[in-house]
Amino acid sequence: PPPPPPPPSGGQHVAVPTYFYPGSYWAQLGTGAPTVGLAVVNPASGPGTAVDPAYVTQVAQTRSQGVRVVGYVDTAYGARALSTVEAEIDRQYQWYGVDGIFLDEVPSDCGRIAYYQTLYDYVKTKAGVDQVVLNPGASTGECFMAASDVLITFEDTYANYVGWRPVGWEANYPATRFWQLIMATSQSDLPNAIALSRSRNVGWVYVTPDTLPNPWDTLPGATYWNQELTAAAA
Repeated sequence: PPPPPPPPSGGQHVAVPTYFYPGSYWAQLGTGAPTVGLAVVNPASGPGTAVDPAYVTQVAQTRSQGVRVVGYVDTAYGARALSTVEAEIDRQYQWYGVDGIFLDEVPSDCGRIAYYQTLYDYVKTKAGVDQVVLNPGASTGECFMAASDVLITFEDTYANYVGWRPVGWEANYPATRFWQLIMATSQSDLPNAIALSRSRNVGWVYVTPDTLPNPWDTLPGATYWNQELTAAAA
């Protein structure tokens, strides 16, 4: 199918690290469009060693619902060989027809920026949609804005989010350039988590009650999920 359009303007949009197998959670995710605008396909901490037909079908279906799907690739904080990472980028595009790449385990300092600039430029050679998401999961130097379309600047608990503050340079960019992931959040704290993210110039957000070791292997229950979609879209 043709790539989905960019998310509509207005409000925030929910973007989810969809680290779960095709099935009911993916179905729940798709029904949240257009507030849900981005998902991550991650068959095996990356594309894996062989194509998984269930993911092929799921990615096509999710994209047809208007949600962009980006492919997970680990960078080990810049320690993996560029050729290895580029080969996984190739497989995500060839096997799953993704709309871009989610680069995980990104350092927060600028020492390895040339590595990520190289990967950004590589993704931009791909046909179709070529969105690049970087995940340091923490505040970074401004250098990473040139090597990403979306930058994840927080990935931690609600308890730690309450006192978190942006560095300051983030205010010079549109909210659509930033994504934050807030875990271990009760439903009573959900509205404040969303409100805080909006006040911090964050256009992409995901809040979940799930916790470590893997807070991204579920979606919230229906009541929580619907409240999150409503709050983000408001």
